[in-house]
Amino acid sequence: MVNLVELVHVVELLDRFAARLIVDRALRSAGLDRAMLDGVTGFIPYAAEAVLVDSVARAIGDRHLGARIGQAFDYSAYGAFSHFVLGAPDLASALERGRRALLFTHPGSEITLRETETHLVVGRDSKGLSVVGHHHLDEGALFVIGQVARHFLGAEWTPDWAELPETNARELAVLEDLLGTTIRAGAPVPSVAIRLTDLAAFNPGPPKPERTMSLGELGLLMDIAPSRTMEDAVVQMLTITSASGQTDERSIARLLAIGPRSLQRALRGEGTTFREVRLRVVCDRARSLLSETDMSLAEIGKFLGYSDPRSFRRAFKDSTGHAPSGFRKAAKTG
Repeated sequence: MVNLVELVHVVELLDRFAARLIVDRALRSAGLDRAMLDGVTGFIPYAAEAVLVDSVARAIGDRHLGARIGQAFDYSAYGAFSHFVLGAPDLASALERGRRALLFTHPGSEITLRETETHLVVGRDSKGLSVVGHHHLDEGALFVIGQVARHFLGAEWTPDWAELPETNARELAVLEDLLGTTIRAGAPVPSVAIRLTDLAAFNPGPPKPERTMSLGELGLLMDIAPSRTMEDAVVQMLTITSASGQTDERSIARLLAIGPRSLQRALRGEGTTFREVRLRVVCDRARSLLSETDMSLAEIGKFLGYSDPRSFRRAFKDSTGHAPSGFRKAAKTG
């Protein structure tokens, strides 16, 4: 999974490399659209981000678009996460903070640390991601990891070497030019090598004591809780897709990179169904819209995925015991 704060920034960067029409088409091919990215918090599967970048890359003929996005990526786009990591007193502490806090940006992935006699090899393991376009994410990860090191070691720093699962010599030569270092092929995860002697480098701009934060505070500031169950994941996907109307079971399963039957089995194992989860999410959102906006009942129903206003009214009343109009009246007068 990947935090939407990253995906929003990736879309901003894609708009620099390709025409908006191409990016919009790529979003649709990944089961996404711009409405999903507007003011929503949550996670989206790595598969969707990989398909998005790969679709744009194919359209513009750029095999290394992921690497160019990594080069242009603004680490501060991670918000509180970047402050937490880059606010560490030294590089070693920053890497450890990044490892511990990765669950807030890439739940299910892991920062790997492998020590040699002279170097610490820092990588990002996306746990077996093998979807179309995954190489773009691998290449981009090299540059994003490198940004942490450059904060402490200076803008001109480059790793002594990098590692990638990629084995195509011609493709690696292009990446070596972009990275400014050699690449060792056939590695299990994308990684960069940092000298052990550099790990003690002090933070050139440490935050004031009153601006430091704990890992627990980071989660609160990011207003995010990583999915622990399939039900959590479905709730997040429904929240993200509500603006686009893609709230049916097949669409949500696709975004979670699983089949509808697998989704059904997983939810059944947790004692619920997709229909029950969707109805709860819809009703929670409906309560907010009824009490906080002047949208008509038909507009609210359509926004929540109901083409027939009667279906929305019936679903809301069955779940809450109140008609939408009655709930709104009580909320306004109460």
